[in-house]
Amino acid sequence: FMMNQSGKCIPISNDAEYHKWQTGLWDDLNKENTKNYMEEIFEICGFRFGGEKYILDDKMENKINWEIDKSKKIVGLNTGCGGRWISRLWPEEYWIELAEILLAQNYEVILLGGEQEDEKNKRISEKSGAKYFGFFDLKTFINLVNQTDLVVTAVTMAMHLAIGLDKKLVLFNNIFNKNEFHLYGKGEILEPEMECDCYFTPVCENDCMSTLRVDTVFNSAVKLLVG
Repeated sequence: FMMNQSGKCIPISNDAEYHKWQTGLWDDLNKENTKNYMEEIFEICGFRFGGEKYILDDKMENKINWEIDKSKKIVGLNTGCGGRWISRLWPEEYWIELAEILLAQNYEVILLGGEQEDEKNKRISEKSGAKYFGFFDLKTFINLVNQTDLVVTAVTMAMHLAIGLDKKLVLFNNIFNKNEFHLYGKGEILEPEMECDCYFTPVCENDCMSTLRVDTVFNSAVKLLVG
């Protein structure tokens, strides 16, 4: 959405300037935005968003035999959020409690994450009984996410994969404008009960994510799975 003019990068159009330049510079403008990311990108490209879905293929479909009980609804818990904005992290003990409750209600629970979450997911698995298969290359990770019926995650790559694979989604958000996310009618955005004062901030001093309760997340997941 940028072009080079006399050695400088500038937005290529008025839509590009507002949607991704001005709102990227100024938090107040970003907070006022009511359009989702797809609407913005389509408009920058000169089109109108009409609900077009992601195109994402599972290149390894039917090639891996995961030890998953497919007679049950399968919930994937993506426990990380990358290293840039750790303000998005949900407490580890909450993941353990959520996994335990889901398992007690006869759901199959698998833990998702990358190398950064490996040790944490091992601890969560040991304490809760949720299944953890390790961390993988992207194609294999896509295939693992594709085994699920629903994914619980913060705003991460796993969110995009879940949307692209047409999964149901419980999405945690605390530091971004929730209007940016379009879940195609298959998800719910949950935010902390305490208002966060860390908009686009790497670390949240008031630990607002601890006020997003486990029962709120559980109830959201069940509602989506039975709906």
